[in-house]
Amino acid sequence: MNKQSVQPSMLKDEAYTTLERMIVNGDLAPGDWVSETDLIEVSGYTRASIRSAVQRLEDQELIKIFPRRGAQICPIDFTRQFRALELRRAVESLIARSAAKRASHGQKLKFKEVSENFLKAAQASDQKLMTELDATNYSLMLEAAENPFAAKAMASVKGLSRRFWVMYHKEHGDIQKMAEAYAHVALAISNGDEEHAEKAVSDLISYVEKFTLEVVGYGS
Repeated sequence: MNKQSVQPSMLKDEAYTTLERMIVNGDLAPGDWVSETDLIEVSGYTRASIRSAVQRLEDQELIKIFPRRGAQICPIDFTRQFRALELRRAVESLIARSAAKRASHGQKLKFKEVSENFLKAAQASDQKLMTELDATNYSLMLEAAENPFAAKAMASVKGLSRRFWVMYHKEHGDIQKMAEAYAHVALAISNGDEEHAEKAVSDLISYVEKFTLEVVGYGS
């Protein structure tokens, strides 16, 4: 589709998604300095769309804007990673419970399919597939939970957590465990089981905490 024919609001969302994934996947590396022109060139989006995306990314602490100097991709901060996990444990548990409670029949079917695909990613140790499924599952959870306040809180940390995993999973992570943990969350929601959905999120965050400790040198 020609970007010129797309609504401006859609272009802004697409530009944000493109840049967020480039940061999460390390194409724009922690500490890199970038200008609007740089981001326009690597993404192909308009200046207005890029400015909107950068503002959202700054709110999520993935980019830091320095007046008259440009912008920097935020460096990895271990302390903030742990604080992000604190928030995720509380808010993501709420979102999972709410999604299990409020998901429509059609949404539950989608969660079941996502859960099955997570297990395929686990069996294949397919990081790329797991990343895509994580994004799909996250969007489904927010849609089903119908809680914009919780969604706003999660938006402040989700990108940081995803980037941290992508940066360090090869040395310290276990793709199979991570994918299986996500599968359990999606399955519990598909079954409308609020208690198991909350427990599955708790188990997921516990694994990510252990992974983070190993990254910083305190793992067993």
